[in-house]
Amino acid sequence: MSQHQRFLERLVASERAVFVVAQMQHAKGRVVEIPKTSFAPTAAEAQHHVDGGDLFVVRRHRIEVKHLGINFTGHADWPFREVFVSNVAAVDRATDVLAYVSVSHDFACAVIIPHETRPHWYVVETFVKNTGNMERNYACPLELVVFEAIPLEWR
Repeated sequence: MSQHQRFLERLVASERAVFVVAQMQHAKGRVVEIPKTSFAPTAAEAQHHVDGGDLFVVRRHRIEVKHLGINFTGHADWPFREVFVSNVAAVDRATDVLAYVSVSHDFACAVIIPHETRPHWYVVETFVKNTGNMERNYACPLELVVFEAIPLEWR
């Protein structure tokens, strides 16, 4: 048996230990992530299968989601000059949001506002149809958002 084959056997045998440690972390209330193991077919290809770690304790980030009443597929047919993030008071209360995501009415696309864009947000006062109130919302410049198509099988 080659040295590479023996390495692969040790790698497979160590997987249970990774899952046991993951279970220990999970029992402590932590969210864990175990990356997929990549097996090099030959020792010569091993450098293309090096992992970044066995187990990660994930810091939970919040994503706020809205389902919009409009259809869009990307920048080209987005009907506004900016993208609303959310109500100013709600955004200011939330300190752990990774991104704000708005999904098109037909679920064809999502527009993602990464939290890193926050220094560029500005306040817009608008009339809200469903409440009949004027509301202060943060808006993000269109050039800073990311549009992502939603696969057909998820719609």
